[in-house]
Amino acid sequence: MRRRRLLAAALALVASSTLAVGGPSHADPASVGIQWAEAAPSVRVGDPVAAVLEVDGGSDTAVVELSARGARFTSLPAGCTPSSVIHERSSISADGDGLRCLVQPRDLRLSVPLVVTAASGEQVAVEATAGRAGAVTTGLSSLGGRTERAAYRFLSSPDFLNADVGDLRRGPTSWSPSRSENSTNEAYRTALDRVLDAFEAERPGSVLVAGDLVEGHWQTDKTGARVFGPVATHRERKQAIRRAAATYYPQWLQRFRSRGLSVLPAIGDHELGDNPWRKRDRALVPAFEQAWARWFARRPDGSPRWKDRPRGSRHEMLAYAVRPVPELQLVTLDVLDITTRRARVQVDRAQLAWLRGVLERARRDGVPWVVVQGHAPVLAVPRSRGSSGLTVEGGHRSALWRTFREYGVDLYLAGEVHDVSAATRDGVVQVTHGGMFQYGLTNYLRADVHADRLELQLRDFDVTWADAPDGSRLWQTRPSGIPKVVRVRPEPFTIGTMTLDADGLRESSGVLRPIG
Repeated sequence: MRRRRLLAAALALVASSTLAVGGPSHADPASVGIQWAEAAPSVRVGDPVAAVLEVDGGSDTAVVELSARGARFTSLPAGCTPSSVIHERSSISADGDGLRCLVQPRDLRLSVPLVVTAASGEQVAVEATAGRAGAVTTGLSSLGGRTERAAYRFLSSPDFLNADVGDLRRGPTSWSPSRSENSTNEAYRTALDRVLDAFEAERPGSVLVAGDLVEGHWQTDKTGARVFGPVATHRERKQAIRRAAATYYPQWLQRFRSRGLSVLPAIGDHELGDNPWRKRDRALVPAFEQAWARWFARRPDGSPRWKDRPRGSRHEMLAYAVRPVPELQLVTLDVLDITTRRARVQVDRAQLAWLRGVLERARRDGVPWVVVQGHAPVLAVPRSRGSSGLTVEGGHRSALWRTFREYGVDLYLAGEVHDVSAATRDGVVQVTHGGMFQYGLTNYLRADVHADRLELQLRDFDVTWADAPDGSRLWQTRPSGIPKVVRVRPEPFTIGTMTLDADGLRESSGVLRPIG
């Protein structure tokens, strides 16, 4: 996002001025003005304030850019056209001091929420510009004060990466460059560094990844490259799964560990070979589960990593609960119930009984916030990109959702659909997000946990991808491979916000406005 310098703090409100937006061919120009909405002359750090933005969009769509000094923008105004995961229309900059608002050709009067951050004696100012014309409002003086810090911050990025990205030389494989491309290159290393650098800059206590860490079609070898050995028999397929897991999972984990990031993953359908599961594939699910558990649920000595888990259940090593701070209970579920006889998207009875115990203890201990993650959404999802659309069977009538409602779960986080949407029912909020890294759909949710509220920001990246000029792709077990060229601009931007309090959903904006 382009940054605009604020004019000197002493400037008073500049009268609205006009400029043809989009070039001189537009006869009907846009105009912009801004002023404080009933703001006191003096404000303290942490005080909410609002500016009133007046826009005449003229005869064409207008882009208004706002910048703040001594304050940060907290949500996207309702009159700003929402972004999608592939088109940035309206957004807030990563540090919160810039806002981009795409308005349609009509007169608008928008309330722009901010929160004061200025030190004592400093002025608070906001500038709005459309093209070369603009307006500035100042006149608020900060009295200082202490900035409230969140008790805990976590990030959520489901379906990260949803592709097998790794150096095939670093694993128990028989890879040879004469038989296939590698599964990574310099472009992917640079792009991943930029995304993970953004994660690290948030300084989170943990990063949640609700499944689909890899592509995971490791029981097949449609290219005939034999990278993980032959796959003609059941025994050979199990061995190929173990070799692929020992190649990709350690490298996936190392990307987080090298930055001091604690990752809390869930299992997705791609960690189980991907759906739909034919009879032959269902027989391999235990091998997939054991491979996942080895790297994510066990320590190097083989002992369980997670103390609170559904002991004695088939899902004992695939679900767990942690309480990183007294204000937050985090629960990770395995919503894929697959046996040799059938495959269902549900939480089985044993895991559900354990979940009720976790939630009962959290309620008894007075934990204000309960967040659950699982790969598949429960409520219907209206937005989807390149997904099979797995959802928990029964939706809001399922035993899982009834448990959420009974025990007061605040937030359920899911992936699978490679797009962003929010829904609320029975006092429970569901946010579905994440994407496919190789096709530019990666995003993350930042959650700040306070004693009295949960603040969410959905942050997106500007990513472009392309195939190599010769049409070659990085190797995957499926012949289609993945594009060789992927580029990520370093700084993410916010395209949706949400605040939950004791009464449930308090406010939301942008792509996090609930649908339906």
